[in-house]
Amino acid sequence: MRRRDSLRLCAATLAAGLVGSGTAALARPAAERAVPVMHGPADTDAVVLRIAGLIRRPPQGEREFTLAQLEALGLTSYRTVTPWDRGLRNFSGVPLARLLEAVECLGSFLDAEAINRYTTSIPVADAQLGAFIATRLEGQPMRVRDRGPLWLLYPWSDRPELDRSLYHERAIWQLRHIAVR
Repeated sequence: MRRRDSLRLCAATLAAGLVGSGTAALARPAAERAVPVMHGPADTDAVVLRIAGLIRRPPQGEREFTLAQLEALGLTSYRTVTPWDRGLRNFSGVPLARLLEAVECLGSFLDAEAINRYTTSIPVADAQLGAFIATRLEGQPMRVRDRGPLWLLYPWSDRPELDRSLYHERAIWQLRHIAVR
């Protein structure tokens, strides 16, 4: 009987904690809410990227993209090496310049945040260096285990001068949010 009471107490405590955390999550501003994590095949209705801050479109200063909406900006294929993989890999994605144009970026820096809360600051000028947001690896939507669903990369094979730690630190994987300042 004592064990059953302990289990009931644990279940009640867990349920109360889940209800409390759910309510707190809804009370946070939209920019702070987590983007859902895609572990398996891409869900084209799930928001994979939020961009907020100094952007003109939409007028309220925040835009959300599903994978389908992001890829509708126009996919480009890239074949490059990365410091974290062996050999050339085939990526498809959206050039950063095209994404910034779509939201009418007004800032000079992008504060990028990953699913695990890793952050890095990227100058908007890096868009002119060929930075791109990879959405596919070897033709398939990128999974979280593949550093997806979004990975900001640089064309290191085409531009060896970018194969430096400065640009490696900016190559944020599992990208979920960009704040333009």
